[in-house]
This record gives sequence, C-alpha cells and structure tokens, in this order.
Amino acid sequence: MPNSEEVIGSANAMLIEMLHRAGVRAGFGPCPAADLQTVARDLPLSAELRNLYGTSGPLGTVNIPAPLGGITLAPARDLVSYQSCYRWHGNDGHRLNEWPDEWVVIANHSGDPFIADTAVPGTRVGIAIHGTGSWKPFWIAPTPADFLMLLACLTQAYVVEHLNRPGEDEDDDESWPPTYHDRLAALLSDHAPGVDATAFLNYLRQ
Repeated sequence: MPNSEEVIGSANAMLIEMLHRAGVRAGFGPCPAADLQTVARDLPLSAELRNLYGTSGPLGTVNIPAPLGGITLAPARDLVSYQSCYRWHGNDGHRLNEWPDEWVVIANHSGDPFIADTAVPGTRVGIAIHGTGSWKPFWIAPTPADFLMLLACLTQAYVVEHLNRPGEDEDDDESWPPTYHDRLAALLSDHAPGVDATAFLNYLRQ
C-alpha cells in the first residue's frame, strides 16, 4: 500500500499537469517549517494537513477556474487569514461560536469554504454554502489528497475539456452542460473513487 506522501505526490502531480494544460500558473512544494509552526499556534493542523503542506502544498494562492466562480487554494502561510468570516468575525476578529474548533478552511469557492475536518481520521474535506444561517458541509473527500485529486479532475473536465474548446464562454454560468457533470463523475471514479462525486455535483447544482 502506498504511504501518505506517495498518495499526496500522485494527486499533486495530476493537479499540476491539469493546471498546466489549463494555462493556470501555480507552484507547489514543501512550505517552510516556520510557516507551519506559525499556523499551528492558531489552527489545529492534523497529520494529513502537515504532510500536505510540508511536502507538496501550494506555494502561493492557486486560482482554479470553476463553475459559478473560481476556486482559490490557500498556501500554508495564508491559512490563518483564510479563516476570517468563518472562524473569526471579519471586522473585529472575535471568535464565532458556530464554527467548530476542528474545522480549517483550506480553499474557497465564491465565498463557500472548503473545510478540512481535523477531528476525523484522515481529515475529510467538505464544502459549505455561505449565507444560509448555519454551516452544513457537503463532505466530499475523505482526505486532503483526495481533495487535490478532485480539483485535478474538475480542472480536466471543466477547463481542459470544456472551456478550452473553441466557442466556449468561461463567463457563462450555464455553459457547463450535464455531459460534463458525467465526465467529472467518471474521472473521479477512475482517479479518486473515495470522493463523493454525487455530493460535489449536488453542491455545484445549488
């Protein structure tokens, strides 16, 4: 069985390849140990998150085109600031009690946070819709490595195979037809069978 570093490395390699094919500039690699130590003073970092950022995490903010707005993937040094408006109030910084201690925002989609649940073995990742009065995540990936593979498959289906086709319009929210939903589900079945493709597609349809 591959170890966690091998799994993260494989997912990271596919994501880098798809981002390159999509024309998205992004750098990945080990973040400085001092950055992780600083983040760990304010946030619970599970072994899986430490492994991700310590071996092949994003070195800067990665902007990934996606339906209804892009996905921003946070580097380790920005994790604390990414918690604003979720863990802490966006204006005065006081702690928001409705946000569980163990949740860490690692990415964002048009204000909807991708949440790493550090209390669950493996550190599952979900996404929650903001502005609904409560946080009810769609739990979509059992590990951060699976989440990276989901992003890779989404980039392949939505950007490489759909938006990059002649005549496609990235700004048209309705331009991603159901056939590409099916394509994403097929890619996830092949590359990340642990990902809940149905939950993620249900989120995209909200």
